[in-house]
Amino acid sequence: MLSGAPTSGLLSIVVTFFDETPFLRTALRSIRNQGIAQLELIVVNDNPENFTPEDLSDLTDGFDARVIHHIENKGLSAARNTGIDAANGDLIGFLDADDYYTVGGLNRHATYARETEADITHAGCYMGRTGSAHGVPLMRDEKLHMRQRVVSGRMAADEAQFIVSSWSSLYRADFLARNDLWFDVAQRKFEDRLFVLNTITQAQKVAFLGAPVRVWRQRANSISSTVTTPDTHLLQVQLLEKCLSHIKAETKAHALPQRYEKRELFNCVSRLIWDMDILPRLAAKDPAYDDMGQRIQTLLGNASFGHQIFSDPMVAATSRVGMRTKKGKITRADFFELHKLWREGQFTQAHDIMQARAPIAQVPKAVSHKAKRLVLHIGLHKTGTTFVQHHLYHHRTALLRKGVLVPQTGFDGDKGIDGRPGAMSGHQGLLRALRSDDDGVWTALHQEIALSPARTVLISAENMGFPTQANREEMITALMARLGGYASVDVIAFVRRPDTYVEAFYREWVTSAHPSGARSIDEVLVDHTGHLTDLDAMFRPFENITGQPVLLADFDALRAEDALWSGFCALGGLPTDLGPVAAPRYASAHREDVALMQMINMVQPSAKKRARLMGAFFATPNDSGTRDQSLLPPARRQALLARYAESSAEFATARGYNPDLDAAHAALAAEDWTALDHIPLSRLQATLDVGAQVMGETDTPQAHAIARPKPPTATGRYEVKIKLRPWAVKLIERVRRR
Repeated sequence: MLSGAPTSGLLSIVVTFFDETPFLRTALRSIRNQGIAQLELIVVNDNPENFTPEDLSDLTDGFDARVIHHIENKGLSAARNTGIDAANGDLIGFLDADDYYTVGGLNRHATYARETEADITHAGCYMGRTGSAHGVPLMRDEKLHMRQRVVSGRMAADEAQFIVSSWSSLYRADFLARNDLWFDVAQRKFEDRLFVLNTITQAQKVAFLGAPVRVWRQRANSISSTVTTPDTHLLQVQLLEKCLSHIKAETKAHALPQRYEKRELFNCVSRLIWDMDILPRLAAKDPAYDDMGQRIQTLLGNASFGHQIFSDPMVAATSRVGMRTKKGKITRADFFELHKLWREGQFTQAHDIMQARAPIAQVPKAVSHKAKRLVLHIGLHKTGTTFVQHHLYHHRTALLRKGVLVPQTGFDGDKGIDGRPGAMSGHQGLLRALRSDDDGVWTALHQEIALSPARTVLISAENMGFPTQANREEMITALMARLGGYASVDVIAFVRRPDTYVEAFYREWVTSAHPSGARSIDEVLVDHTGHLTDLDAMFRPFENITGQPVLLADFDALRAEDALWSGFCALGGLPTDLGPVAAPRYASAHREDVALMQMINMVQPSAKKRARLMGAFFATPNDSGTRDQSLLPPARRQALLARYAESSAEFATARGYNPDLDAAHAALAAEDWTALDHIPLSRLQATLDVGAQVMGETDTPQAHAIARPKPPTATGRYEVKIKLRPWAVKLIERVRRR
């Protein structure tokens, strides 16, 4: 197992690497900065086809890490086994390359492991929200593992069966060697649960630190968040088979009480219901799933559990039965019926139950504006959207006289001091109403449209395409349903060169107090490059609903001609005799300011305070005298252009956008670029000054300039409606009856 006897007092941390280049150094830094005197850092490169020894040498430079390169990709289990085999420490731990330890967390964890001399020492973790630096304790840790204690005797700690993952524990090397404990290489994904069961059923002493020491990043394209395939489902089913088989074998050998097998069966059914999206495929009788359906039936067998399972304290703390979840509210009766149908292979009936329990998306009654035309402006970050919306705001009355209604309902005006100077996000109030399912805003919108004599309605909002949202197609469908029906719908957008758009998008996130603004551009691009460079995927959902191609215009070309407003009017078929106005310029922030605001996003959890600080900061002119440059080297930007050309060029050209990519590549090849290596003292001082002004304030709700005005009635008069409390309504009814 080990190359020699473990070195006493040495902690070995195994970091498995596949493609987490933007995150690896953060992970390694979080280990090195623990202040652990005897530390062995092992990095296993499981992606040698794409990352050479030189690549890993650059990524691990300065961390005194031993890098081991696989000959070929073997999967996460094999990579961790490589690390175990190479480890020299008497304590071994694991860290994924995109996660990190809290300050001093690993040190406390290791110290406690040595004090207790436990075979396994568990510590909790924080769950980092997708794209955010701020996390919350993992629910199962919070409910089961937050009490510090040491338990001796095989499986004396019932909650050990519910440890989430191998990376949450430190293991004694001699314990792993003595019991020949390895990760199952056939489980290329979802390997942790099986390793946890194999180890906790062999351990004679388990310790619980009772505190989180690690941050588990949730990422848009991680294993836990990507769309599943038949191969993925097979690995999930295979994992359930192995876990339940292991617990059954231990129970049959009288090493475990019967309750452990009941819990594991309960866990299998729960995973099938809530954590796997395999049921629709089984119900549809997809041939690729025939064998998996039979394996699930065999897995569940004839074993069962009664209502007493819910009295088990471990199940009671972790069960989702009766809770409102993304899959709906599954009652006890549902749970037992689903278990029965799964093991009988009645997948269609099981799917019908799940469909009946699924949260019902409130599809509003269709509102028709048959005689009107809708122009929907999908504002992309930094493509002149704010400039256009200032014009719409200024020309609203003149446009109305010419038959174009820019609804006041949901239109956010100038954000003033609480945002970047000049910021305006258009009909952002409609998007807030969509997310909160606020019927009142939509009612007001449709009343305003219905009462207007205008034949064209123009809606414009920043990020209305929800480019990085996981359920964007669902959101777009809901948006279009809420907007109602029209004689015709034109979806329009300005598009800019993909490499500059991606970076401008990132800079806007950072400098607008966005929850993802604490991340580096490299981290953001790992998750969202595909979303931001694929115009086909971005706009196709709108085309599928409207039946019409979107209309695109070249932002860069129009800006060069100082023709953004006239170009917008031409694109949307609007009156062209309304001249430009003196709209404030809402430019992207200088890269040194972006770096400073990234830090603010990291350390200040209050979004309101971040927004106020940034508003004050950007009111201070950048007089540092430094030249602004891209955050990305030319080669990275050329790669973005190449990706766009592959995914979007043909689609975009057919819809009016055809940038000169050859000229862009040539300009990048000749660019004199240097990386950002320092922040001018004047900008640091400006940050400190506005920070002192804002940090001591108390958060107060901020009103939007224009949110939901009361629409006029058909007579042109305003009405005031009073909504009585239920008790008042009943009282009035009683008085009337008398």
